[in-house]
Amino acid sequence: MTLSLSRVHKRYGPRAVLEDASLSLEPGRIRALVGENGAGKSTLVKIACGMLAPDEGALRFDQRAVTGWSAREATAAGLGVVHQHFTLVETLTVADNVVLGREPRRGPFGLLVDRDNARARVRSLGEKHGLVIDPDRRIESLSVGERQRVELLRVLDGGARCVLLDEPTAVLSPAEVRGLLDVLRSLAKSGAALLFISHKLDEVFAIADDVTVLRRGRVVLDAKASELSRDDVAKAVVGGEVPSLRSARVSEAEARVALRVDGLVCDGVDQLSLSVRRGEVLGIAGVEGNGQRALFEAIAGVRATQRGTITLGDRDATRDSALERRRAGLGFVPEDRENTGLCAALSIAENLCLGDPATATGDGALSARKLREDALRVIERYDIRPADPEAPVRSLSGGNAQKVLVARELERPLEALLLAQPTRGVDIGAATAIRQHVLDARDRGLAVVLVSSELDELRALSDRVAVIFRGKLVTEMPVHEATDERLGPWMIGANT
Repeated sequence: MTLSLSRVHKRYGPRAVLEDASLSLEPGRIRALVGENGAGKSTLVKIACGMLAPDEGALRFDQRAVTGWSAREATAAGLGVVHQHFTLVETLTVADNVVLGREPRRGPFGLLVDRDNARARVRSLGEKHGLVIDPDRRIESLSVGERQRVELLRVLDGGARCVLLDEPTAVLSPAEVRGLLDVLRSLAKSGAALLFISHKLDEVFAIADDVTVLRRGRVVLDAKASELSRDDVAKAVVGGEVPSLRSARVSEAEARVALRVDGLVCDGVDQLSLSVRRGEVLGIAGVEGNGQRALFEAIAGVRATQRGTITLGDRDATRDSALERRRAGLGFVPEDRENTGLCAALSIAENLCLGDPATATGDGALSARKLREDALRVIERYDIRPADPEAPVRSLSGGNAQKVLVARELERPLEALLLAQPTRGVDIGAATAIRQHVLDARDRGLAVVLVSSELDELRALSDRVAVIFRGKLVTEMPVHEATDERLGPWMIGANT
């Protein structure tokens, strides 16, 4: 089953999202699609699966010309999509979600859903493709990796032989990523054609037969993976050399403790203690769902704690509200920028002042002129695009939205920063820029506690690395000792 898009154009008003873009998918091969946030990757996928119509260009499926097909027609023809953001119904079971819209029927006139049949279908499909999961579990009880399995099972249950995956590993742990890549290789060996979108070049070269790079809506590289290096792809993505990270450590004489947590107990965290000094990054590694979010929310003051103390500089902040902790110099970049980090309906300028203690308490009058001037300064420093303070955040690419979130915290006077998944779903260029801003802030004396599912990112930014497992920090080591081989067993509880 083949899919080809030829010379596709798509515009929104004066802005060109895709210009003369072409790619093809062939049975038994995996094509990686790489590019900056906003390069047009998701738009190309939506055109391929019938969610959007191109302004110009040709689409062929199994050598048949397709014009104006709907998403339902694309699915019926054997094309499936695993979207970047999950589309599952949380209150339904795994089986209900997998067969949704294709429910097996029984009884008079087929009025009843045959749930036994649905469960059997899910079990059989899971065993066949190495995606085993309990069909009776509700989606709301599943981990991120398990939800990804359900998304893929739903596509496969629809009979898809051409599968488009839009950043399927963005929220998975390293072990879950390896499992998913194994499944995708198996699908390709069975004759399926796959498109794999990712910002992570190690994954691209681990799985892809062919690589296509989009930059500003145009295909700038298209070749077999075996003919390319990581540098070739990275340069094509950013349009030149990828800058290396620079760092000049703060003097040890200034390294007093900026944040200390002692014996913290809350829902998801059990007797956890940590400390981080000024000019230091403490990285926390762990499989998602082991208390990372609970820990940060408890320290930030947005989750209730049962026991323990939190000290910020010389201040006991244990009983302080979230606002009082921000006033005392605690910054917080949450992992979910869309739902808890930013307000999509507000402008860049308005988002940059959210959470400012003076604004929150009404002590500072908002001046539209000052808001704009401050925003322009931050936009230039962090290279946020478009460079328009009035642009709504919902119109930004993932990388630019993340820059707004990180900039909002780093531009405040801080004692310590809680930084969760700073480059999740962010392209190579934006990720490098965000990491450099974090290192610059550390070198100026900021204390940072970093949670990341990317072990390479932890090693690039951290001075020490700790591992969290079931709500406890189970080990800690200098960053030069934090190899995959040392961290891996602690992350899955093999050493506890």
